[in-house]
Amino acid sequence: MDRQISLSVLVRFLIYFVHWMVLAHLPVLLKQQGFDDVAVGLVIGVFALASMLLMLPMGLFSDFFSPKRTLLTGAACFSLYFLLLPRVVNLSGLLLVVLVGGLGAAALVVVSESLYLKQFGQEQRGRRVALYHLSTYLGFGLGPLAGSFLLKDGLLFPAASAGALLIFIVALGLRDHAVRVFAFRDYGDDLRQFKPLMLMVCIFLLGTHFGVEQTSISLLMRETLHFTPERIGLYFAVVGLWMAAVVPFVGHLHDKRSTVFLFFLAGLGLSALFQALTALAYDFRSLLVIRLLHTLGDAIALLEFSVLTTLFFPSRRLGGNSGVLYAIRALATFSAAVLTGVVNRQWSYGASFLGNGLLVLLFVVVGFALIATRPRLRQEVGWTNGTGNG
Repeated sequence: MDRQISLSVLVRFLIYFVHWMVLAHLPVLLKQQGFDDVAVGLVIGVFALASMLLMLPMGLFSDFFSPKRTLLTGAACFSLYFLLLPRVVNLSGLLLVVLVGGLGAAALVVVSESLYLKQFGQEQRGRRVALYHLSTYLGFGLGPLAGSFLLKDGLLFPAASAGALLIFIVALGLRDHAVRVFAFRDYGDDLRQFKPLMLMVCIFLLGTHFGVEQTSISLLMRETLHFTPERIGLYFAVVGLWMAAVVPFVGHLHDKRSTVFLFFLAGLGLSALFQALTALAYDFRSLLVIRLLHTLGDAIALLEFSVLTTLFFPSRRLGGNSGVLYAIRALATFSAAVLTGVVNRQWSYGASFLGNGLLVLLFVVVGFALIATRPRLRQEVGWTNGTGNG
C-alpha cells in the first residue's frame, strides 16, 4: 500500500479514536457533574456549531494555503481542548472550551478528508473511499471502548490530549497538496448546480441524526437501559467494528454500479428506519441488533457521500466545497442536539430517536417518489439508462 495512503488512513483513525474516546462518555460525565439534559444538549450542539462556523474557512485554507499546516493546527487545538475540558466547572467556561475543540475538529475532519480525496479519490473510488471509512469506523468503535477503561483510572482526558499530539506527529509525514489560485465565485458556480443542491439537502437530514445520537445514545444506555460504562464502551466497539467490516463490501458494490445518488438515498432510508426503531430497544441485545442495522445504512450513506463529493466537485476546490457540506451537516447536528435536549427533558431519550427517524424516513420516501415521477430527475441521478454517475 502507498505510504501516503497508509499515513492518511492512520491519521483518520486517530482523529475518530480520540474524538469518540471522549464524546461517547461526555454526556454521562456532564450529567454526573450536575448539568441537566438541556445543558448537555447545548454543549454537544455548540461543539457542532463551532465546527460548522469554522469548517468552511478550514476548507478554504486547505485550498488556498496549506492543507498539511491546517491539519497540524487542528491537532494542536484538539490537544488543548482535551487538556482544558476537565478543568472547567461551569457552563460558560465549558462552552468556551468547546469552541476550541470545535476549531480543532473542523480542521481535522474536513481537511483530512479533502486532502485524501484530492490525492487518492479520483481512481478506484469505491475501494479507496471504503478503506478510508474503514479507519473512521475502527476509531469510532475502539475509541469509546478504550475510554471506558481509562475512565476508571482518571486518565481519559490526559490520554485524549496525548492522542491529539500523536495525530500531529503522524501528520508531519503527510505530503502537502499543491495550492492553486482561483476565484471565490468558482465555488458558487460549483454549488448552484442541481446535483450539489440535492446533496446539500440530504446531508442536512443526515446531520440531524448525528445530533440526536451524540446527545442521547449514551444517556439512553446509561439512564434508561442502565448499562455500565464498560457495556457502553462494548456497544461502541461492536458497532464500530461492524461498520468497518461491512464498508469494504459497500465499496465493492459501489464499483459495480453507477446510480450512486440512489444508493446514497437508500442508505439514508435504512438508517432512518432503524433510528426510529431505537426507541423500542429494551436491553443490550435488542439495542445492538437495531443499531447494527441502522449503522449499515450509515455506512452506505457516508461512503456514497464521499464518492459524490469527488464526482460533483473539482479536486482543486474540494477543500472549500467539502467545508460547505460539512458546515451544513454540523448546522444540522447543532440544531438537532439542542432540540434533542429539550425533547429528552420533556419526554424520553427514545422519543428523540423516534421523531428524528420518522422525519428522515419521510424525506427519503418523498425523494424517491419525486425522482420516480419526474423524467428529468431520473436522468439526473442516472436512473433512466443506468449509465449516469450521480
